[in-house]
Amino acid sequence: MSQYNPGTYKGRSTGYHDYITVEVSVDENEILEIDYQENETPNKGGVAVQKMVEAIKNEKTLEVDTVSGATYASEGTIRAVHEALEVAQGKRAPIDGEYSEETETMEHNFTPGTYSGIGDGYKGEMELNVTVSEKKIEKIDYSGKETADVGGEAMNHIIADVLRTQSSQIDAVSGATFTSRGAQEALDYALDVARGEIDPNAEPKLEDVEPRIQFRGGSLTLEQVEAILNAIPLEITFVGPDLRFQYFNDNHQEFHRAKASLGSHFIDCHPPHLRDFVGKLAGELADGTRKSETHWFTRSSGDRKIFVTYVPLFNKKGQNVGFMEYVQNGTPFIDTMDEPNRRGELSDPNEPNPFARENWDE
Repeated sequence: MSQYNPGTYKGRSTGYHDYITVEVSVDENEILEIDYQENETPNKGGVAVQKMVEAIKNEKTLEVDTVSGATYASEGTIRAVHEALEVAQGKRAPIDGEYSEETETMEHNFTPGTYSGIGDGYKGEMELNVTVSEKKIEKIDYSGKETADVGGEAMNHIIADVLRTQSSQIDAVSGATFTSRGAQEALDYALDVARGEIDPNAEPKLEDVEPRIQFRGGSLTLEQVEAILNAIPLEITFVGPDLRFQYFNDNHQEFHRAKASLGSHFIDCHPPHLRDFVGKLAGELADGTRKSETHWFTRSSGDRKIFVTYVPLFNKKGQNVGFMEYVQNGTPFIDTMDEPNRRGELSDPNEPNPFARENWDE
């Protein structure tokens, strides 16, 4: 019995820096060829994708070892190939539809209706409302906060291109990479719902055993770790040893952070006039010549003073594993310097606590 329907099939998944897209050619029983497109870091993620593709193709299986130091790119490649193989097995609809010789267009297999998807763009969440007929993407409405002259123009181009080509593969618009990624994320979700591959009303799956992380001072679940990091009255950003954004906690209001910035280079995410400064800072934190750095400034509105601190992080062997930036509103501390809230005196529970970042913007 044949395992695949012979042909070439496309799959797509997220890597570390961007989407990884593969085209997998199969005969009835095995993988013949894999072509791919990626925008990973050339010296790490891009190399990992190449190695993973070669390993999968040569060994004719997805059970291959990931590349050390490039887990996201490695696992993203496996997921993309797996998605393509599921299309070859008839287990899922093609992500870009199928070409019709009769109509000379790409045709899909949708349940007609309008479906919503949310992605994370440059300025925050964006939403796409995608209207489909049985065979075609008919209309896409966008709402979000992208800059009108860059992100907004990019969205106009993206929507027009998707409707024209009927392809769900969005080509990144030059100068609007984060917007393009957010649009891809939103479009993928909406079309997966339209294909019946995602049930938006399904209950989340509960793990039989909740994973716990063991620390020197005890253990915490992943849910508890995230809750703690989000409750700390600081905007925390972690930059990995390759100087790429790897993590930020929620509620960034002073320095906006978007999911689309994850994987981007720390220096490139600053305006040109600051890049020499942050480049020198990052290098000195990494090589140990600088133990920390703090600077502060007054917001242009004059209503609060913002303190920004950078500290390098090291593992138990003393090896640098990256650095952390944390941002704090210092105004509540300065304003109460002469009249502090004294220990043993409870504040009014009905009033916002400025030290805990309540009412941060007011």
